[in-house]
Amino acid sequence: MARRDLSIRARLTLFFVASVAAVIAFTGLALVSLVHSALVRSANDQVEAAIVATQNYLSHSTLPGTRVALPMHGDVVIQVTDAASSQVWAASAPIIDAPVLAEAYGVNSAISDYQARIIATSTRALDVSQLSQGAVQTVSTSRGPGLVFGFVYGTSITHSLGVIIASVAVSFPLLLLLAGVLVWYGLGLALAPVERIRRRVERIAARDLAERVPVPGGDDEIARLARTLNAMLDRLESSSHFQQEFVSNASHELRSPLTTLLATVERAAQNPGAADWPSAAETIRREGRRLDAIIDDLFWLARHDENRIEVSATDVDLDDVLYEEAQRVRAISELAVDTSQVSPTRVVGDPRLFKRMISNVVDNAMRHARSQISLGARYEAEYAVLRVSDDGEGVDLETADRFFERFVRADPARDRQTGGTGLGLSIVTDIVARYGGTAHFVPSEVGACVELRVRIDGTPA
Repeated sequence: MARRDLSIRARLTLFFVASVAAVIAFTGLALVSLVHSALVRSANDQVEAAIVATQNYLSHSTLPGTRVALPMHGDVVIQVTDAASSQVWAASAPIIDAPVLAEAYGVNSAISDYQARIIATSTRALDVSQLSQGAVQTVSTSRGPGLVFGFVYGTSITHSLGVIIASVAVSFPLLLLLAGVLVWYGLGLALAPVERIRRRVERIAARDLAERVPVPGGDDEIARLARTLNAMLDRLESSSHFQQEFVSNASHELRSPLTTLLATVERAAQNPGAADWPSAAETIRREGRRLDAIIDDLFWLARHDENRIEVSATDVDLDDVLYEEAQRVRAISELAVDTSQVSPTRVVGDPRLFKRMISNVVDNAMRHARSQISLGARYEAEYAVLRVSDDGEGVDLETADRFFERFVRADPARDRQTGGTGLGLSIVTDIVARYGGTAHFVPSEVGACVELRVRIDGTPA
């Protein structure tokens, strides 16, 4: 079975719970440590204060031969023994009958070096179990030098710490559970807009691209995600419409020459003897060339849209390409070609693309010219500027940019007769854009003039 990854909600919940667990554990350890230090410090202060009070009391009192009962000092009990810790002289009431409970060790010249060690034997286990935080100091009494032992009695520090640790251990899982529940529901609320966006996108994919995802208020990451998705849907819808329009136009363009070819062949086949075969052959050649041109342009546009056109980067003399086009126009038509405005113009790019670009513009000018076309080339800053003009009817400059769109003609009927596909100028637009340039109609005294701009170094703008 394939492993299923946890949802982002579950992963974030686990991460936050683990983080909270680490914080609580650190806080609990710190709390126990602080409480322990505070309890030890408080107990030591109480024991030292009781020992000092006992020293003052014994220095002004006479000890009889029997044990003396000493008053309690809070939770501290006192036991006074001889210097050898062999006989009890005085003790607090709770331990008045207890034997010697502790001994002094590690005695140096300084009194502060005295340490009290509880004597834990089977006969004294009941007594010493109530004692903690012992301290010892010397004392001068009427019976001679002795030792004063002080202990915290009854309220064991270990017991207090145990209570705190138990409290932390009980509250720890409860806090983790509470944190997990809060984080889980909090993330659910935070991710709810994302889920709504997902459901809407799923519904859009199942229906059409006209709907849009809801955009929550504010300018956070989810709102930006929704706006980005809507922008993507806008592009997808536009691309879908463009694709449908492209397929429809391409089908229409291909159907026209095919219909003409089939009609010509069927008429000739119905009466072969009376058919005008030269005229039929000319029609078939013309429509065949038209089909070839349409298919070639469609194939080029398809490769361009998929970014599959292989290009090279070499020096290209655009003036030479213009002179070649002028010779081609003179060879296939009776139009005059003016090349007086052509000056040496070299750019970096693919020779095939530049030749196709110029040929398409020249072919467009040939279809509309009455008697002459003019070619020009020059440098302008970092651009090479080409101009191709004709002496035809001209165009309306306010709407002329639409002629660079696909399948748009100035005169559809006339262009179909002369072989135009409605794709030539759109291919020109794609090529100049590849080289950081523009293509548009510019004012002209007579006819129409197309101006092409490409960067000299061949890089996109």
